[in-house]
Amino acid sequence: MRKTIADLTDGVYDFTGHANLADRGARRYRPFSFDFDSTPQSLELPDENWDEQVKRLHLISRARAIKRLELKYGTHNIDQTIKNTIDLGSKSMSLLSYHNELNEQARRSFVISAYYPALVAACALGERILNHLILDLRSNFMASPHYRKVYRKNSFEDWKFAVTVLADWQVLANDVGDDFLALGKLRNFSIHFNPASYQSMRDNALAALKCLDKIIAKQFGYFGGQPWFIEGTPGAQFIKRAYETDPFVKNYIIPHSGLVGPLHAMEMSQDGGWDHLDHDDYGDEDLTDEEFALRFRERDPEKVYTAR
Repeated sequence: MRKTIADLTDGVYDFTGHANLADRGARRYRPFSFDFDSTPQSLELPDENWDEQVKRLHLISRARAIKRLELKYGTHNIDQTIKNTIDLGSKSMSLLSYHNELNEQARRSFVISAYYPALVAACALGERILNHLILDLRSNFMASPHYRKVYRKNSFEDWKFAVTVLADWQVLANDVGDDFLALGKLRNFSIHFNPASYQSMRDNALAALKCLDKIIAKQFGYFGGQPWFIEGTPGAQFIKRAYETDPFVKNYIIPHSGLVGPLHAMEMSQDGGWDHLDHDDYGDEDLTDEEFALRFRERDPEKVYTAR
């Protein structure tokens, strides 16, 4: 009997049944669960060289953004609140996981000029991410020389050791290990007693939050050149077939993905998220990642799935 997506209870999200699909070779996982905030961009003053109509629309958008800040944080010290928000910059797009709400809390502290809590929170969250990565993934690396040093421990405070372990396990994307170490230096300078830190509290808090944002964008983001995503699929990300068994991808990204073919569609759900909609059967083709990307780029709009 030919098994298709239609035969699975949860369809594109029925992960235990995907391996036995008849058209498995024509499908790839597409994540579509993210956290993002571009408010700081709306608060920037318009450039003098902008078209007058564009300026006008931007100023209207800016006034609305300021009003939202006033409702959220109050009118007291609103000018500094606006400056802090602009200096902080947009929050990078990130898949949904344990770090999103904690990062938001740290950013809010900075916005209201609570620089020391923001600094401590950013450093603590960096350490929490390192610990999560080791604890969540270590069972996949039992043959590693590092395993005997980590399998009984419940937490890790040595950032250099943690980064070394994760780098050797090839868990970290791009140069995110360097960003962890840079945040670790800020942590050591600011958290351990150092009278000089009083003079640079805001600068250090801002640097720590920006460093944390780099870590999240590179490790948990969608558009940072992560090695597990197929190249050449504008506006969308799909997991490479070879990376579907990668411990980080399998643990963090696939659970927030749908298994789809090149002609799938996306539909906003009632809770404000997104659902993957797709055809039941793509046949017996076994597409390479490059072939899948080409099919996605050149797909016929008339053949893209539509709800019936």
